[in-house]
Amino acid sequence: MKSCGKKFMSTPINGKANETLVWYYDGIKVYYQIAEYTKDKSWLAGAMTCRNWYRDKFIFGRPSHVDGWRMFPHGLMLDYMKTADENDKKAVGIMEKNGAFSDRSIDYAKNSTYNLKSAELSREVAYNINVHVVASALGVASFSKPDPYIDIALGHIKCWNDWMKSRAASFPTMSDGGKTGFQPFMAGLTSEALIRYYESKDADAGKKKEIIAAITELANLMWDAAFLNGQNTFYYESNKKVPAPDLNLLICPLYGWLWHRTGDKSFIDKGDKLFVGGVAGAYLSGGKQFSQNYRWSFDYVKWRKDPVDLDAGAVAAEKGRRAAQLKRVSVFPNPYRVGSGMKLVIDYIFPGCIFTINDASGKKVIELNFGKKAYLEWDGMLAKDSPLPAGTYSYAIKTPDGLEKTGKLEVK
Repeated sequence: MKSCGKKFMSTPINGKANETLVWYYDGIKVYYQIAEYTKDKSWLAGAMTCRNWYRDKFIFGRPSHVDGWRMFPHGLMLDYMKTADENDKKAVGIMEKNGAFSDRSIDYAKNSTYNLKSAELSREVAYNINVHVVASALGVASFSKPDPYIDIALGHIKCWNDWMKSRAASFPTMSDGGKTGFQPFMAGLTSEALIRYYESKDADAGKKKEIIAAITELANLMWDAAFLNGQNTFYYESNKKVPAPDLNLLICPLYGWLWHRTGDKSFIDKGDKLFVGGVAGAYLSGGKQFSQNYRWSFDYVKWRKDPVDLDAGAVAAEKGRRAAQLKRVSVFPNPYRVGSGMKLVIDYIFPGCIFTINDASGKKVIELNFGKKAYLEWDGMLAKDSPLPAGTYSYAIKTPDGLEKTGKLEVK
């Protein structure tokens, strides 16, 4: 961080909108975070370099239009908190009013070449949410009603989740005819925006419940569908499945936040794998890549070590998700024939569950622990040369948080 940060801090930004430079992905915020983390004010020079280009030349140089993928308000808010410079508020106000797709009164699904409900524009929607959250915090928001783009972003997550659950071969919503597949880092950017809204003082309680339920499902499905186990990273996109560890740190903070809000340790285990993979496989030779790695990875470190901060909505949403998943658990084959060469399988469950078989009197016959697996296979043996006798048994699957599913198992 220090060696690359110094290199890019001393690299002049010459007034061109070159997205390989460190201002992209919010270099202002990145350098403010490094200064705070290291307690070294010399890093603020990097924040000023980025601010002088991004705010004074780029935003003020084209106030009638700001590109949808170039809206980075958080660094400007940090700068205002440190300097009380009114130009920061002015720049955020320009983005909120004149950024691409910023007019919430337009139904882009009907009146524009672009359909915002398509996940193809997920980044632009996410960045508009970020801008409105910051504009509200700074008192320059152009509208006060709940942001309708929250529902659009939740729709993007639903699109991704439905696709991952369907296990379809190609991702359906891109305009390039399917050449680009599902991109986990884009899901990370949408999750970040929804988390920023969730944590804002004006967040709607009902939307908060929807957000945590959607992001929880996304995090679990994405891990199963897109994580490359041996390489501690997600793929870049689903059509080619090329490892992209340099994007890990745009994704892993959402796992830290879910741990912080739900207390589910599995999210920390996943987040740590992503963090380690992102550090080991980081590409920091370009300013853009430097900023994308430090854009919000500081939040992961913070959420990871902070005490769990549960709220009723988070707990209820997570418990509801687990209850719904528990209903879908399969125990097969049933009847089960011991000695047939087939194993009894308990599938589509989550780690940490306990599977218990009881005889007709209710006495426990055997207890099996899922450990870290999401499925279990059992050969029907109670011990060596001691198969489970034929008969009718009851079974129970218990989750770590006390939910239970019961049923009958016929053994032959």
